[in-house]
Amino acid sequence: MSGNQKILGIVSIVLGAFAIVFAWVTWVNIAALIAAIAGLVLAIMSRKGFAAAGEQSPVPTIGLVLSIIGLVFSIIGFFTCTVCVCAAKQALDDPAVASQLSSALSSALAQ
Repeated sequence: MSGNQKILGIVSIVLGAFAIVFAWVTWVNIAALIAAIAGLVLAIMSRKGFAAAGEQSPVPTIGLVLSIIGLVFSIIGFFTCTVCVCAAKQALDDPAVASQLSSALSSALAQ
């Protein structure tokens, strides 16, 4: 029984680490958010399994900590990327900004 619980803990470590690493990559941070939630659930399941068997292991605790950190980072990354994209969209909808950007791009490409 503890072998399966250890595998769940290791998978939660991998998912938590994935969430931490990819939390700041635009559009991938949604996958990081999902991975962090899955890692959190697996770490909790692993801890409960070890507790039911009367055993202790640091593996689910490490997975739990990494998943919580990954969850926080991916939530922050998701909202900051969303705000950035919305601000860029709003700026590009302004005709003055769009014409300035167009003239700046054409002058940069002309050189």
